[in-house]
Amino acid sequence: MDGVRRSWATGRAERSLRPWGRRVRLWLAALVTVVSLGLPVVSAAPATAATGCAPLQSGASQAAQAAVQVACRYVGRQYAWGGGHAQGMPGPSQGMYDRFYPETAADPTYWSFDCIGLVRWAWYKATGRDIITERTTQATFAAPGYAHTKLLKSQGSAALLPGDIMYFGRDGFGPTHVALYLGNGLMVEAPESGAKIQVNSISARWDRYQGAFRPHADAVPMVWTWDGRGSYHKTWGQPNLRQDSNTGSGINFSNGNGISVEVRVLCQRVGERATVDGMVNNVWSYLPDYHSWISNLFVQGPALLKDVPSCGDFPPIGGTLAGAENNTSCGDGTQPDSAGAWTAKSTTVFGRTVELRYNGTTQCAWGRITGGTVGDEIWVDRSADGGKTWDSMLGYTTVTSGNDAYTTQWNDAGLVMRACGTNGRGGSIECTGWF
Repeated sequence: MDGVRRSWATGRAERSLRPWGRRVRLWLAALVTVVSLGLPVVSAAPATAATGCAPLQSGASQAAQAAVQVACRYVGRQYAWGGGHAQGMPGPSQGMYDRFYPETAADPTYWSFDCIGLVRWAWYKATGRDIITERTTQATFAAPGYAHTKLLKSQGSAALLPGDIMYFGRDGFGPTHVALYLGNGLMVEAPESGAKIQVNSISARWDRYQGAFRPHADAVPMVWTWDGRGSYHKTWGQPNLRQDSNTGSGINFSNGNGISVEVRVLCQRVGERATVDGMVNNVWSYLPDYHSWISNLFVQGPALLKDVPSCGDFPPIGGTLAGAENNTSCGDGTQPDSAGAWTAKSTTVFGRTVELRYNGTTQCAWGRITGGTVGDEIWVDRSADGGKTWDSMLGYTTVTSGNDAYTTQWNDAGLVMRACGTNGRGGSIECTGWF
């Protein structure tokens, strides 16, 4: 559950793959970045709500009913602590690992939600507005930030309607968990690390129930726009989601903390040739859940996303892929031994080889550990001042099977990087030289 482990940081950047100046937050976020290269694209077939997960009483607003329907589509998805907390951009995002809570160790492998992240996404999809925003359960209880009706525990469960946001926590400690009420004494919730999003009886938590909020917001007709169409991809960096496929258009959403979000891509087309950190790309993708465009520079995968059709196949959107060439992307999904990649620096730790791999074409680098065993760790550090200070543990991941593991790619243009690895959590740390 989204408890009191950590306060979520705030901040904002315009268009960058390397948000400098927030080193502490980057350490927290990057600590949990795991390998996502080479994963198959997942088609966006419409999810089916779990049996029994639906608005179960009458009287709820259209928006509240839609919020419930959205949340119910995620029943069965794995919980991810920190999931749904991209600043300024709601949606399923990469979970986080908290070293003080071992049960969160697997959460970085999931793009999903924690409790408030699920509620945030459900109400965003229902209303088209990010009314919850990227905040903790405690913060949203103390100051909701949206028009609402507050319901007290003394009013009992009879006062609740589907879509109401229920808060739970020990007396005297404030709320540490949140769920959406379904009706008839049931709720849908993302409970805790190791569990899946599920439907439960409110009676199981009633002793810790602290009240509820009923948002006053209108539903929007685009909740299910292009439902079931497109495929899922993951972002990185701090993209702006724009009104058109050029940087001169208005910004609808801006990912302020760089947490990777799973987005549904409907189609792609040639737009303005954008440049970020030495990389260029003139291909943009349309994201129907945000009614916005994102430069493919900020989408993990090749510069031209594989198996994503041209927006010319969707007349209401339009566009062409003619001229999609001479693009580079740091997220091109290549393996560490791909063409053009070489070992720039290496070292060993208890018989394991730790390498900094580099591709001179894209100016991207990543860490790799070979000859190890399950649990061995690998990450990269990156510095803008020659190694005097650096952003730590970027792309952190572990060997989960076999003997090898590698991080995601990180742009190395005008910077220096090194790879670091261990012989398991708590073991010795060895780093390559800077390159």
